Amino acid sequence: MKKRILLAVCSVFLTLTACGGAESEVETGVAKEPIAPAENVTEVQKEVTESEDVITNDQALEAIKNYCYINNPDLESLSKSEDVTVYFDVSTSDAGEIVVLYRSYTGAQIRYYVNPTSGDVYVTELVPGIIDDEQKTDETFNIRDYMNGSVDTSYSNLTGSNQDVARADGERFEDVIWLEGMEEPVKYEHAVNNALGFEIDFDYESFVRRSEADKEMFISVYDDINNPGDYLEVEYRPENIDTVTASISDELSKEYEISTDTYELDKAGNCTRIDASACIGGKEMPERLKKVYIVPAGEGTLVGTAHYFIDAAEGFGRRFDYMINTLSIIG
Repeated sequence: MKKRILLAVCSVFLTLTACGGAESEVETGVAKEPIAPAENVTEVQKEVTESEDVITNDQALEAIKNYCYINNPDLESLSKSEDVTVYFDVSTSDAGEIVVLYRSYTGAQIRYYVNPTSGDVYVTELVPGIIDDEQKTDETFNIRDYMNGSVDTSYSNLTGSNQDVARADGERFEDVIWLEGMEEPVKYEHAVNNALGFEIDFDYESFVRRSEADKEMFISVYDDINNPGDYLEVEYRPENIDTVTASISDELSKEYEISTDTYELDKAGNCTRIDASACIGGKEMPERLKKVYIVPAGEGTLVGTAHYFIDAAEGFGRRFDYMINTLSIIG
């Protein structure tokens, strides 16, 4: 997964910047093809004229936002942050299609072309300095599936592991998560650590559990367990949440442009979340990303840190989000 070939890195970069897609977390390269001009402009315009159930620009804009927020839960908070540049815009093409532009914090420009009658969507991307012409991806969907809040993919509704069910350490069960725009069955194992005071569910087909005296680690099955690259670790610290947050923020700020917000976990409640996904200055993406969850636990704190390479952000990164959301404090 740790590809160093320039071509592969560029391919990963392009894939990551779209809000959704059909790539896997192991290899995210997607074949591209140049966007072709509409063959018959008047046909699209004719459909719009004759249909009584036409999607408006405003409806398309909100539906695309829903689609993007579903596939990247952190995007909504990023779009409101002053630390990064993220925005959406909507217009109409000469062919009568609705065009929703999503400008990613990486600088990539993702355009969603919407047929206003059928609701069918195709996607292009452009990355200044890397791909200077729009390239059509293989990402397609129907926008009506994301209108009027018709799709609910919150953790609590999709993740049965968040139900109030008492499970023993090592107990296994099946569940469903939302990954890359689709529901995906997942096989979970319940992990209980009484010494550190927490329990959590992990995807045992994707991760190996490694228990140490001061922490639990869940390491990608593709990694060397003694030198992991993609992994989630959970540890206990005796200091309070303010002290721990300040310490971690200072350390991450030496390497990353960080953003901090308050986030609510389904079982553990409110926590402080630190996102380290941009280099200092915010103009480049680092090779490795980190996301830290700092949770009050008695007089101390639990710290869950997801470590992953940029090419695994839509795969392992998303799985880590689901796993940390099952974290529960014991006692």
